[in-house]
Amino acid sequence: MIRQLGRFASVGALATLIHVTVALILDGIAGLAPQAANLGGFLAAVSFSYVGHLHFTFGVAPRHAQHGPRFLAVALAAYAASAAMTYAINTALGLPFAVAMLVVAGVVPATTFLALRLWTFAERRPER
Repeated sequence: MIRQLGRFASVGALATLIHVTVALILDGIAGLAPQAANLGGFLAAVSFSYVGHLHFTFGVAPRHAQHGPRFLAVALAAYAASAAMTYAINTALGLPFAVAMLVVAGVVPATTFLALRLWTFAERRPER
């Protein structure tokens, strides 16, 4: 599982780089509004992340009809959890934004990894 966590972190780091790069290109070169540019970056990162985790992190046989919707559900839940935690910690509790980001950086990747491992890309074991 340690190797799998390393692969998960590698895919996540590359997905983050893709997100930021695509968003900056769409904003700076294509002239899209910041929210539209961010959405474009998010979609590019999610697409890369799905393929990377499917093949590299978890190495399962592609079943896109099953894996795709589950992955999208986890990605959207992670985004929603990140937004909710940021609001709760920074706005509701009045703590510094940096504290919110530290909590998000610890909680969201850990829960995402577990959700992907235990649900999205879980392999059914044959019953004996």
